[in-house]
Amino acid sequence: MENLFSYYTQVIFLCLIVTNHLFEVYLYRRQLTTLHENQSTVPEEFKKIISIDDHQKAIHYATAKLQLGQWKLMWEAVLFFYWFPFRGLEKLYLATPFIDLKKEMAFLVLFILIQTLINLPWSIYSTFFLEEKFGFNRTTPKLFIADRFKGMILGFLIGAPLLYCMLLISDSTGRYWWMIAFGLMTIFQFLLIWIYPTFIAPLFNKFNPLSSDELKKGIDQLVQSAGFNAKEVFVMDASRRSSHGNAYFTGLGKNKRVVFFDTLLKDLSHREIFAILAHELGHMKLKHIPKSIIVSLILSFVGFWLMGEVSIKNWFYSGHFVRAISPGMLFLIFMQAIPMYTFWLTPIGSWISRRKEFEADEYAAKETNPEDLISGLLKLYQQNASPVVTDRFYSNFYHSHPPAFERVARLRSLIKS
Repeated sequence: MENLFSYYTQVIFLCLIVTNHLFEVYLYRRQLTTLHENQSTVPEEFKKIISIDDHQKAIHYATAKLQLGQWKLMWEAVLFFYWFPFRGLEKLYLATPFIDLKKEMAFLVLFILIQTLINLPWSIYSTFFLEEKFGFNRTTPKLFIADRFKGMILGFLIGAPLLYCMLLISDSTGRYWWMIAFGLMTIFQFLLIWIYPTFIAPLFNKFNPLSSDELKKGIDQLVQSAGFNAKEVFVMDASRRSSHGNAYFTGLGKNKRVVFFDTLLKDLSHREIFAILAHELGHMKLKHIPKSIIVSLILSFVGFWLMGEVSIKNWFYSGHFVRAISPGMLFLIFMQAIPMYTFWLTPIGSWISRRKEFEADEYAAKETNPEDLISGLLKLYQQNASPVVTDRFYSNFYHSHPPAFERVARLRSLIKS
């Protein structure tokens, strides 16, 4: 029976590696076709705001990213085949020195380091060639190296103790180790969400209060209406690295923040800034972060339960082309291989995220003029060279934000109602 389970798991896993990557290439091709078919004219509803030059720049930029993405997908498929069917993981584990928990820890750290180095050329090309070509890159080689170095040091200082504790728990706490591990991971996630805005993010960027006297009155009214504090609105020096504009919300409790990229504020009128701010405050007012955390905790609990169930099952390891049964190998299989099984749930997560964006838009439409939000959003599309046309199938699968035509149509329906 063990051999039968192992065989079927191998067959399913191999099929998923191939079909998942081929399906993603198919989606990319659909999106490329849609972009190509719509590059000559701006959609009628956007002609008054978006010029043909901006529209075509967005099409060419998105095309270049998709083409690079296709090559990366093929490279990732090759890596998956090496690590699993060609037993690269097993070879790395056997070549790792030490014994017991030290071996498990060294194996995990070594794998993460190898993956980081393997993916580095993609980051270099994207930053200094693709982004540079379209005029977005402002990252210097020195800053790029500093960011990667700080990221690796920070990842090791935070991740290594967590990994070691998880390995120790799985090795010494008996059958229900996964419940203790889940509790530790939950505490860690809450701590990370709480400290990220005030301790981690400032290591990479500067954050200053949005304190313009001309903006202050309108901002105070919006944040007070939402039940927050104006001190929770910050401007980030994103222009050090890129000319892309954005805004986001983060944190919990006293550490929650709404963050504007300084690049965004340069191109928006005060009324548009208020509308974008109202949208971000809508996320906070509607408690989208706590709701996302609850869903994440439920999924995490299921994941740890599954991990506990298969942790001593030979068929699970051999089903993923591994003969070494160990805690480190178990964690790595779940980190790398399990996403192959959950890939087809991606549209559900995207749909939930888009629904939250619509809800935040509706909140902003009540607090500000919807026309200001429409013009602000379309300026964001221009600034980021984001195309206003998209393949619906591709968008439904990947996009965490609604397509431009859906979002604008929804806001205009709110104006009429």
